[in-house]
Amino acid sequence: MNLTFPCEIISWNVLPAVRREIAQYLVTEKQVPRKIIAKKLNLTEAAVCQYLKGKRGGNHKFNESDQKKLKKMADIMMESGKGFDGMCVVCKEFDAASEIIESVNLKKQAT
Repeated sequence: MNLTFPCEIISWNVLPAVRREIAQYLVTEKQVPRKIIAKKLNLTEAAVCQYLKGKRGGNHKFNESDQKKLKKMADIMMESGKGFDGMCVVCKEFDAASEIIESVNLKKQAT
């Protein structure tokens, strides 16, 4: 049996979805240029483009409460001179983490 740490699951599934949602929010609602979003998220402009087109970020959908949290995170990130330092709050803040971890555990039990 392979041991998969919850942080690994979060980094594979939740964080890309968070980046996707933040990029989409900033482009569509705040009209922030992709170049600035890339710099704030420490990504390339091409990566931001892929998040916007849905080629990255998976297909996880956040509930309304999580959407509000993501928008607040994006606003804080844009106001900060450093970008977003507190990305680890994702593990604590979003219901997605427990949903995905449970899904991975169920898949492992089935095999």
